[in-house]
Amino acid sequence: MNLVERFFRDITVDCVRDGSFASVHELEDSILDYLNERNLDPKPYVWKAEGKSILEKISRARAAMSESS
Repeated sequence: MNLVERFFRDITVDCVRDGSFASVHELEDSILDYLNERNLDPKPYVWKAEGKSILEKISRARAAMSESS
């Protein structure tokens, strides 16, 4: 999962999933509140995997997909 996907996962889990919103405006306000709170103590996302292992995983996935079609 790339870092952008991870960021949107965090918003979904921490803010959206358990919320109840009567309008798009309420949802927007909830997301903005979440971002404002998060920005008070920002923490960077850090890659844990080596580039080589990521590329190997992509190669294996492509091989498996081509075998199944």
